[in-house]
Amino acid sequence: MAETIRRRLLGSLRAQAAASSEPGADGLWEDVDYADLDVADWAPFRHLVRLRMLAVASPDAAMRAMDAWLRLDPRCPNWWYDQLGAPRALGDAALLLEPALSPAQRAAVCRILRRAAFAGMTGQNLLWAAEVVIRRCLLEGDDDGLAEAFRQAATLLTPGTGEGVQPDYSFHQHGPQLYSGGYGHEFAVDMAALAVLGAGTPLALPLDELSAYFLDGQRWMLHAGRYDIACMGRESTREGNARRGRILEAAARSLAGAGAPRAAELRAFGRGPGPGARYFPRSDYLSVHRTGWSAAVKTSSTRTVLSEAGNGEGLRGRHLCDGVTHLWRTGEEYADLWPVQDWRHLPGVTAASRPGPPPPLADFGQDTGGSPFAGGLSDGLLALCAMHLDRDGVRARKAWFFFLEEYVALGAGITGADPGAPVHTTIDQVALTGEVVADSGTVRHNGVAYHVLDGPPPTVRAGRRTGRWSDVNRSQSPRDLAADVLEIWLDHGPAPRDAAYAYLAVPGPAPASSPTVLANTPSLQAVRHSGLDVTQAVFHRPGTLTLPDGSSVTVSRPLLLQLTGADDVIAACPLSPGAVADVTRWVQLRRPG
Repeated sequence: MAETIRRRLLGSLRAQAAASSEPGADGLWEDVDYADLDVADWAPFRHLVRLRMLAVASPDAAMRAMDAWLRLDPRCPNWWYDQLGAPRALGDAALLLEPALSPAQRAAVCRILRRAAFAGMTGQNLLWAAEVVIRRCLLEGDDDGLAEAFRQAATLLTPGTGEGVQPDYSFHQHGPQLYSGGYGHEFAVDMAALAVLGAGTPLALPLDELSAYFLDGQRWMLHAGRYDIACMGRESTREGNARRGRILEAAARSLAGAGAPRAAELRAFGRGPGPGARYFPRSDYLSVHRTGWSAAVKTSSTRTVLSEAGNGEGLRGRHLCDGVTHLWRTGEEYADLWPVQDWRHLPGVTAASRPGPPPPLADFGQDTGGSPFAGGLSDGLLALCAMHLDRDGVRARKAWFFFLEEYVALGAGITGADPGAPVHTTIDQVALTGEVVADSGTVRHNGVAYHVLDGPPPTVRAGRRTGRWSDVNRSQSPRDLAADVLEIWLDHGPAPRDAAYAYLAVPGPAPASSPTVLANTPSLQAVRHSGLDVTQAVFHRPGTLTLPDGSSVTVSRPLLLQLTGADDVIAACPLSPGAVADVTRWVQLRRPG
């Protein structure tokens, strides 16, 4: 059993090998600052990355580097490097070099690997700890410890309400914070690799939930191969991190090869979920996929933690959970705009427009949204979601209604507390590609038409923007960057009172029929699509919606509701998302006559 795990792990490590420079006679690299104490990009870690590569290509040079590391044993102020990152990389190198290790070297390596322990670990951190323990147990010949490490990893595959995989297959880390594109990405890739190691042995992992996590969770967070930055936490500000869809696609294929259920879907992972919509109530997140385009909305509530800052990362993500609405057709719409974009003008967000970037949240804070009201609803194809925004003196009732070829965004009750700061609702901020046509409340660009149905006329700003990755993440490159950016927003003026907006987004050819706004007030927001015979509504409080044919819908509590045809009703409660709303108890339909 252990030998099977060892053989498979060594094969994987050798397949990942790449070229590396060699260290000096003392086993050190001149370009590595071994005294560095950076908590986000710790320079000595590069030594271990190179050591792991050399262990395949040049074992003699690798042994010099191994001895140098064991001699110095550098420590980082960031516990992750000390307990997880460095031990794991060192364990990889030691396994590759194992035939040449002396008993003293093996013992010294294992002392460092013992810094990883299961106590106090959750989510992806627990999985990283298990990976370190697996390496140590292979080096020490500890079969019982090896089995325990696999058992600990297997516990993470059962969805729960703590950190890790949620019952809706989104992923949380650092509290109830959506991290599917950050820690959750690493979890998927590492767990798939662990599944391959244990396949067909007594240590095999249960794969049904892991397969569901890939297909019913991670697959919905990707759009044209890129993660939505609203599900990445502070990791969205690491250059290139959003482009890791291909890595996840390869992991899905390997999982299929390990015998996971739904293998055909896993092999076709890169094609996306197909036309559909999925709401993740544990994370206040809606993902919509269509043929030719996709979109996502990230809201927040008092139940979910906002996208964090920490270790000098995520410095401008203050509004990433305030209704951010990204719309993709090619996948290049937002590619690497993060260093140059206006972070107060994130798409979909209503916020005060003050000079300079928004201030970062407290490092690793547990700040939540300002209201318990946030929720969503989907029948698997159509969808809607809504939130009560209450951030930094700005309040608003915001709702989104997704149909087959378009979506409607509504805002009502918009109030700002600062008379010196105008409140803006941003429709989009996107890479400028080709001509922008603005006419009579409509803005067209790159195959998308935005029609302002109510509220102030759209403001358009297009041109060159400059910035640096280090502006949003101190560990990233300080090189100057420039990109052409298009911004479209609605200006509600300073300190607005009960302002409103409505706009229709059409990412493709004009549909045969368009939805109609039935209500947009602080009490009720509703849209009807006559071509689909569908009405969607957000009842912010109990009330009645009268339909064009004279029929009505009355609810006795706050609800999100979709009515299809004469009497097909589905509903969700925005105050307790995930709970099934009792339509017979809370909803009353009346027909004319």
